[in-house]
Amino acid sequence: MRSVLVLSAKAPLSLQALDSGACALLLRLDGVSREEARAGARAFIDGAREKSAAARPQIFVQVAPAASDEIDADLETLVGEGLDGVFLEACEGGQDVQQLSVKLAVKEAEAGLPAGVLKIVALAAQTPASVFGLGSYRGASQRLVALAMDRADFLGAPQARATAGALLCLGAAAAGVSALAAAPARRGGSRVAAYADLRQEGFTGAMALSEKEVAAINVAFEGKEIDKRPRSSP
Repeated sequence: MRSVLVLSAKAPLSLQALDSGACALLLRLDGVSREEARAGARAFIDGAREKSAAARPQIFVQVAPAASDEIDADLETLVGEGLDGVFLEACEGGQDVQQLSVKLAVKEAEAGLPAGVLKIVALAAQTPASVFGLGSYRGASQRLVALAMDRADFLGAPQARATAGALLCLGAAAAGVSALAAAPARRGGSRVAAYADLRQEGFTGAMALSEKEVAAINVAFEGKEIDKRPRSSP
């Protein structure tokens, strides 16, 4: 999983995102009531089913934390044909992934889906406490495909955020899964160079908030050497 385009429920979900070039789409249940967001996400998934699965990005939805009262309602509405997996919010370790995996197994059976078809991405470093669980994902579940973090949401000093990112990359490598980061802040230079920095830190992919960022991610994580010299304006 190299590039993930993040879509928010607070803006109308457009099927044009299926042609963004992203490897996966992440639907966030934010900006409106939870019930309305779930319904909108499910409608988007149903609409996307008209396009061949081989010709579209994978579709994930960000669900509530494992211990939340909301997660069962999220899964009840969202699990069905066309959904490829979920991002687990505020994941604090392998035990949360295992708990979610059990819930997904039940929902798969109820929906008539093949066992194990739904994958999990753990948002695994959103809090300082969750960083201490980054070594617990190895063997947690065969559904786990990535660990992800948004350092902008991490509550801590810049050095602590950098350490959390390094530990997440190590935890992902130990678990044999991808390591994803949110779009980095740009301080001059190109988008591609900014994502190339993430690649050099050990991340294997990134999440973007716009289709323009997707193209930069795909180039940066192809493994090519990136020219980071500042470009003069024409």
